[in-house]
Amino acid sequence: PLLSGPCLPNPCHNGGMCEISEAYRGDTFIGYVCKCPQGFNGIHCQHNVNECEAEPCKNGGICTDLVANYSCECPGEFMGRNCQQRCSGPLGIEGGIVSNQQITASSTHRALFGLQKWYPYYARLNKKGLVNAWTAAENDRWPWIQINLQKKMRVTGVITQGAKRIGSPEYVKSYKIAYSNDGKSWTMYKVKGTKEDMVFRGNVDNNTPYANSFTPPIKAQYVRLYPQVCRRHCTLRMELLGCELTGCSEPLGMKSGHIQDFQITASSVFRTLNMDMFAWEPRKARLDKQGKVNAWTSGHNDQSQWLQV
Repeated sequence: PLLSGPCLPNPCHNGGMCEISEAYRGDTFIGYVCKCPQGFNGIHCQHNVNECEAEPCKNGGICTDLVANYSCECPGEFMGRNCQQRCSGPLGIEGGIVSNQQITASSTHRALFGLQKWYPYYARLNKKGLVNAWTAAENDRWPWIQINLQKKMRVTGVITQGAKRIGSPEYVKSYKIAYSNDGKSWTMYKVKGTKEDMVFRGNVDNNTPYANSFTPPIKAQYVRLYPQVCRRHCTLRMELLGCELTGCSEPLGMKSGHIQDFQITASSVFRTLNMDMFAWEPRKARLDKQGKVNAWTSGHNDQSQWLQV
């Protein structure tokens, strides 16, 4: 066996592959070349490439060069390896995906001898009507309103809005944010790099929405807003912004029909009474589909059945 030669011992650093070659360096015959792994260069793969020079981080992301690699620190509303994915969609308070039961508060203001109640679940951005927001009770010294997102989500911002009560503008001028994964132990959102609670700027009138972003983003199931300074009463309409932890939160089109019938296939199809008109076809496997035959059913009851989109 060869115990010496141009490639023994290996002259290449950082995992470089040595190949015997007719290579010259200047006038000197060296007899080998180094094939460098990604992230290294130089004759002997001795130099770490600075990947940040290629500006891989998009949308204001900050690049840090690592050994044969890089990382991006993304602004709150972006995510992904290169901060290429936007994560700032509404999480469903205004749209109604967040149900009334998921919105709770420390107290509820009752007006007109208790007949008019400003419930927490009225705190939906742009809500209309005579009673169209949440208001904390007058004797509530430390009011809060809380959203249970029902699973851990990536929350990248909040929009707040005031309202008019008995013709008078009321709104939250500033607030703090806390978050939790169990609804019991809470973490206050801090000024980055300190132990100081972040105080967010709120509204200046009863109708103009005002948005704040969270950098870094919050990853939690529960988000709680603590009004700090209010005009008259602490009255609020709001929306949370963000996305699933994976970065995806949009339906892909099974229910809407954006995914067409021919794109949905299956291993087999069950037919009631063996009649084609009662075929439980793959194209019927759409969320909330109505009708007598409103789903896909396999023709065989075994573990090798599948539905494919």
